[in-house]
Amino acid sequence: MVLALRARATMKIPRLSLIFLPFVLTAASCTPDLGTQTSNVTQGDNGTELTATATAGAPVCSSDGTAQVTLSGTVTSTGSVDSVDITAAVDGGAATLLGSLGPQDFTHSGRDKTADYSVSLSLDNGTHEIVLCFTESGAQGRDPKQFCTAPIEVIVACETCSKEGPFGDIVGNPDLCNGNGPPHVPIHVSGDLGDSAALSIDGPNGYHLDATMDHAGDSCIYQFNWDTVGNGGAGTYTFTVTGANGTTFSFTADLKCK
Repeated sequence: MVLALRARATMKIPRLSLIFLPFVLTAASCTPDLGTQTSNVTQGDNGTELTATATAGAPVCSSDGTAQVTLSGTVTSTGSVDSVDITAAVDGGAATLLGSLGPQDFTHSGRDKTADYSVSLSLDNGTHEIVLCFTESGAQGRDPKQFCTAPIEVIVACETCSKEGPFGDIVGNPDLCNGNGPPHVPIHVSGDLGDSAALSIDGPNGYHLDATMDHAGDSCIYQFNWDTVGNGGAGTYTFTVTGANGTTFSFTADLKCK
């Protein structure tokens, strides 16, 4: 008897192992131009956001060589509006509170609420970078939101009024008989004297004159056109300048007729 052995074919089915890899989103970092920035929106705040525009006005110089710079623009919130604090960091320094907006300052237009603002700060001479930040308190239990501008460059180049004294004709051309009309001597001085300056002139033979000097805008320059008819004659004259802020100084000049 022949035994037939039937071979059973066995096929191994490979086991599949599923490996789940984490999906990572990488945010591109960029510094947008002023006016096209996106706000720092608090996560989980129902998609609401806070944005702002910012423009720096021309520096307004003061007599001490510093300048006042005004920054203005519009704040927009798409959430439940609340108070907004406005801070400024200059040249990477600590943030300083410049002002605040209250809920009553916003105008409502559908989902958008807007408010105009204007804040000022004092800057020394030089080139500065200012970053404005706007922080809105969390209304109705929401988290606070913050928006910061890209650095705003401001250049301040103010002349300082710390140097006091005369300049011009009274120094370089001390001629009592100058001019084609009545004899006159232009008197120019510079200094931190305030809005106006008084001038006293004393000379030979008991000569004395009190006058008010003209102030050239907000500059450090003051001038008086001295008509010298009836002066005390050639000799040494003493000029005393007294500013509206109490600053005073004197100088002398030897004047003559050529």
